[in-house]
Amino acid sequence: MAANIPLFIGLDGGGTKCKARLENAQGELLAEAISGPANPAQNPQQAFESMLDASHMALSRAGFAVSQLDHCYVAVGLAGVNIPQYMAVVEAWQHPFKALKITTDLHIACLGAHGGEEGGIVISGTGSSAFACVDGEHTYIGGHGFPLGDKGSGAWLGWQAISSTLDALDGLLETGPLTQLVCNQLGTSSRVDIVAKTLHYAPKEFATFAPLVLKAAESDDPLAVSIIQTGADYVEAVIHRLSAAKPRRLSLIGGVATRLLPWLSEGCQRKLESPLCSPEYGAVSLAKQVFSQE
Repeated sequence: MAANIPLFIGLDGGGTKCKARLENAQGELLAEAISGPANPAQNPQQAFESMLDASHMALSRAGFAVSQLDHCYVAVGLAGVNIPQYMAVVEAWQHPFKALKITTDLHIACLGAHGGEEGGIVISGTGSSAFACVDGEHTYIGGHGFPLGDKGSGAWLGWQAISSTLDALDGLLETGPLTQLVCNQLGTSSRVDIVAKTLHYAPKEFATFAPLVLKAAESDDPLAVSIIQTGADYVEAVIHRLSAAKPRRLSLIGGVATRLLPWLSEGCQRKLESPLCSPEYGAVSLAKQVFSQE
């Protein structure tokens, strides 16, 4: 490939992986790559290494030398940089790129969902949060982290399932399909053992119980239905709140999102449009918007 041509990289950095998308100035996709975790709030040095690894891989796959990094205009969306102290850490990084634009993972997810344009998103995955960009103004809702936030997410559904199972075993709630499914997955119906096994669960571990709630709800288990409806009601409230910002488009995204959609009111569902592209697409679109004149 020709050297010394301007290249654009979009990076989507999260707690489990970092995705890269490499394009030329004409918008042609040249390569994509995935590396390790890139959350500076968890491990800044690891985040920097993952961003570089993903960028290196994308360049190599497109036939460029790694030395071409200094011809790359990069935009990265990172989890955690909504907190000023972590944004400052990333801004102080001595990166090897031609230029670097740093923003939140929500911002690039929003740009990706709307094909590089402004709009709004409500995310329901392992966690939950919402974001809108309207005329350059950013609105954030939620994203406070588990267990303080993340209502209506996979982690929250799983947490509610386990907590409700303990209440049922205490005789405070009726037992049913959900409590049986939870006990089966944990391999015990002992309250003490359940507490011991789940006491130090991370959000992703709680999220593994979310499918049990959805499965039990399909058989009209009142406990599962109550949990899902509570989560859906929260997501619906967020959608209505975000709609007040008047985004051009509004999308519901994330692994749990499609399963919650039928639980939303018809009026709320009509507010939503399908996401168009990936967060890394949103990131590379941002890189072009910011650096195109250079």
